[in-house]
Amino acid sequence: MMAKRAPFKTKIIQGIVCIQHITHGRESGSRDAIKENEILIWIYNMIDEVARVDFEFFLKDGCILCKLMNRINPGCIPEESITWEGARSKQINIKNFLQQAEAYGVPKAKLFHLEDLLHLRHIPRVTRCIYALAKLVADDSNLSDCPRLGDEPSFMQEHKKKVDVPGHRDTKDVLAQLTTEKKKDEKKLAKHSLYQ
Repeated sequence: MMAKRAPFKTKIIQGIVCIQHITHGRESGSRDAIKENEILIWIYNMIDEVARVDFEFFLKDGCILCKLMNRINPGCIPEESITWEGARSKQINIKNFLQQAEAYGVPKAKLFHLEDLLHLRHIPRVTRCIYALAKLVADDSNLSDCPRLGDEPSFMQEHKKKVDVPGHRDTKDVLAQLTTEKKKDEKKLAKHSLYQ
C-alpha cells in the first residue's frame, strides 16, 4: 500500500520552479528572509547580540528573546530565570517571552506557539510575532531612544576614527592630486613622479 503524499502547488518565481506544500487546504507558511534579517539587525541594535547561526537557532533557546524583552521593559523577566541549560529552561524562556510580549501589547493572533520555536515547527509565526513587537516598540513614545526596525546596524552608523599610517596616503588625496592640473613649470621639472 502506497503512502499518501502531501498535496503541493508549484509556482515559477523568476524562472525557478518552487514547490509549496499545502496543508489542510491552505498554503503552509513561507519564510521571509528580508524580515528575518531586519529582525536580526534590530536585535543587534537593541541588545548588541550578534547572530552567529541561522535565525531560528539564534532564537531557539529563548534567551535572546528574554534579553530583548528586558531591554524593552526592564526587569519584566528576572535575569536569574533566563538560562539555557536543558529543554525545560528553553520552554520557560519562550513562555516568559510570550507572556511579556502579550502584556506589552502584541495581539494574541500574532503570537507564536511554544512548539513553533522550540521544535522549529513554524518559524514564519515567530518572525511575525517579533516583527509585531518591533512595530509596537517603534510606536511607543516612552522608548523614543530605541533603535527602529529597518535602521542600519549600529556599527555602520558610528564614524570610524581615521588612522594615519606613516608613508601611506589616502586614496581620496591621491585621486584629487591626479585630477588637478599641475602648473606648466612643475610638468617641465618633474620627469617622473617616483623621483620626487
